[in-house]
Amino acid sequence: MKSKDDAAEGARTTRTKFDGVLLTIRSRKSFFEVTQAIESSLQRFHIPKLMEYVTHGDRAGVEAYVDSTSTPMSIFWDFEQGSTMRLAGIPVESKFYLVGNAVIARGLFEYSGAAGLGAPVRVCVSQRDGEQTRIDMDLPSAFFSKFPETQPSSVPALLDAKLTKLLEDCAA
Repeated sequence: MKSKDDAAEGARTTRTKFDGVLLTIRSRKSFFEVTQAIESSLQRFHIPKLMEYVTHGDRAGVEAYVDSTSTPMSIFWDFEQGSTMRLAGIPVESKFYLVGNAVIARGLFEYSGAAGLGAPVRVCVSQRDGEQTRIDMDLPSAFFSKFPETQPSSVPALLDAKLTKLLEDCAA
């Protein structure tokens, strides 16, 4: 049995500082119009469907499913936070999404498994009472700059361009 000291010797913790960039897109559209535009522009990536292929070792099925849900991007997960905040007395609508393209993301995972920390990309749509709707996301190129091993990848800049355009279109 390992002692607490032995376990501590087996782990190494590092801290890496990096400069993040918050991208904010403001819209005159309502929160509901913006979220509807996002949800009608993107497909849903259904994780249980993917796992059926994975469980059966069906690589061709995985490839076909990933390809079919990757144009232009997919919603991997969403979480509606506004109703809870309103119950807490905070006058805000808010919805959080994980958005990405599994085909494009391969160009990050080939460099580091830690790419899963930022792919899919976090996007939050919110609107405080009396204010404009806003879409916020960590700019992928800035987010991935903290991983030296992903520096050769063109994917972060590609995600910047594709997601910014897509979200601007949804906000317009």
